[in-house]
Amino acid sequence: MFFQKKGMQEVFLTSDVELFGLIITALKQSNIPYETKTVNMGMQNRGTGVILGQIGENINVEIMYYIYVEEKDVQTAQYVIRKCQRQV
Repeated sequence: MFFQKKGMQEVFLTSDVELFGLIITALKQSNIPYETKTVNMGMQNRGTGVILGQIGENINVEIMYYIYVEEKDVQTAQYVIRKCQRQV
């Protein structure tokens, strides 16, 4: 299980791996320290069956990517994230 460090705040959540990569690259370039968490929400991950458990499941959104930054960097990170979102 992922334990968020004290003082870290979630600033973004997406299922779009390309946007996730774009954002973490921009945060690096802006010298904003960050942490990430990846969660597989798919039925297969929960062990309920390979075919039957996937009926009706949207595989494009089964993996969620979380980005966390220190509280002092939240506003700057949000600005960087908005800029990235406009690019896609």
